[in-house]
This record gives sequence, structure tokens and C-alpha cells, in this order.
Amino acid sequence: MAVKYATAVTVATLALLATSALAQTVYRYKDSQGNTVYTDKPPAGNGTVQRLEIPPQPPQPVQPAAGGQSDAEKKLLEAANRRTADLDRAAEDVVTAFNALRAAEARRDEGVELQEGDRSGRYLSRQYFQRRQALELDVRAAQAQLDEALARRNALR
Repeated sequence: MAVKYATAVTVATLALLATSALAQTVYRYKDSQGNTVYTDKPPAGNGTVQRLEIPPQPPQPVQPAAGGQSDAEKKLLEAANRRTADLDRAAEDVVTAFNALRAAEARRDEGVELQEGDRSGRYLSRQYFQRRQALELDVRAAQAQLDEALARRNALR
């Protein structure tokens, strides 16, 4: 009976860890202007596409009945639950950083449009270029956060 129960706990733990292996695919590449782009569909004919995987949110771990578990089994289950929770947090950080990058890229793209006061005669004003530079720095910072979140998540895998 104890062997069957230990096997059931091991199978349940492995099933929980296996759900982290299923992933959503995201592609990263540089566009013609040198900007890094993240998308769920790779562009045709671009040989510099890098495939990244973002794991889906795994279901909450199921706690088997505590009765009859040895201390080693309890520790193993606690470690598996901690790892699952750490992976969940890391996956949430990746999704949050990915969404922040998309928002920063959208703001940068909208910032190209001229606004009132952006022209000084025939020339564009310093204000216009400063705004564009600030928006580009926001995109780079968001991209760095995404890269950091992906590295943390991959280190936990």
C-alpha cells in the first residue's frame, strides 16, 4: 500500500512539473530599422528569428491527503510546490514584461507623429527629438526587463 501511495505522489508531482513544459511560442527578431520585435508569428524570410517559449499558467498543485506520508515525501512535495510557485511567478513576470514592451513600442510608434510645437520653421525642434529619444529609451528598458525575466524563468526550468 505504501509503495502505491508513494508512486501516486510521485506521478502527481511529475504531472505538475510536466504542465510547465507546455509553452506558448514567441519569436524575437530585428526589423529593418534595427529594433527588436517580439511576436507570436515569425516573419517570412527573416533568418535572424529567435524562438522563445513562454510557459502557460499551470494549474494549482493538488495536495494529496497528508496522512501516511513520510517526511521525505512531504519535503519532496513541498519542494515541488515551491518550484511550481517560483515558475508561476517567473512566468507572470515574463508576461508582464512582454506586455510592457508592447506598450512601450506602441508609445514609441505613436511618438513619430508631429505634434504642435514640433516644428521650428522648416526644421524639427529639439523637443521632438528629445521626446523620440525618451520613448526609445523606454523601449530599451522594457526590452531589458523582458530579457531579464526570461533569463530568470529559464534558470528555474
